[in-house]
Amino acid sequence: MIEKIRRIDDTKIEVPTAYKEGMRVQGIIYVDEVLEKELESQSVNQVANVASLPGIVKASMAMPDVHTGYGFSIGGVAAFDMKDGIVSPGGVGYDINCGVRLLRSNLKREEVLPKLNDIVNALYTEVPSGVGSKGKIRLGHNDMKQLLVKGARWAVEQGFGEPGDRRFERTISFV
Repeated sequence: MIEKIRRIDDTKIEVPTAYKEGMRVQGIIYVDEVLEKELESQSVNQVANVASLPGIVKASMAMPDVHTGYGFSIGGVAAFDMKDGIVSPGGVGYDINCGVRLLRSNLKREEVLPKLNDIVNALYTEVPSGVGSKGKIRLGHNDMKQLLVKGARWAVEQGFGEPGDRRFERTISFV
C-alpha cells in the first residue's frame, strides 16, 4: 500500500519515502490547510520524483506557491551532494529564468544596507527575467554551441566571468 501525504504541523505536509518507489528522502511541502486544498497531485508527484534523484540531501521541498512544472514543481527546492548529486535546470526555472541564485560577497551588512535600494534597482535593470525578456548578451548558433561544449570556460574566455567561476566545473564528455 502506498502511503499518503500527511500533515506534520500547521504549515507543512510530508510526502513520505513510501509514497513512491525509489524515493531516497522525504518530501516536505510548505502549505497551510487552505493552500493544501489547491495542491495539484502532479506537483506532489514531482516533489516525490525530485526526492528520487541521485545525491539529494535531506528532503525534496516545495514552497507555498507550488504548482506543476517541468520535472521539478514550480516552487520546488532541493540540495544535492557535490560529489554524488546531479544538476537539474528544472530546479531553477530555466524556461522563464525564475528561481533563486546565490551570490557570495565579502561586503559586510553595514556596507550594503545603505545602498540596498540601489543594488536592487541595478539587479532589476541588469538581470533579465520573465517570459519574453531579453538580456544584453546575444548568442549566435556557433556561440551557443561553444557555450554548451565549454561551459564556464567559454564564459570566462568571452569576458563574462572570472577564472574563479570555474572552480566547481566538471568535465563532461559527450558521446
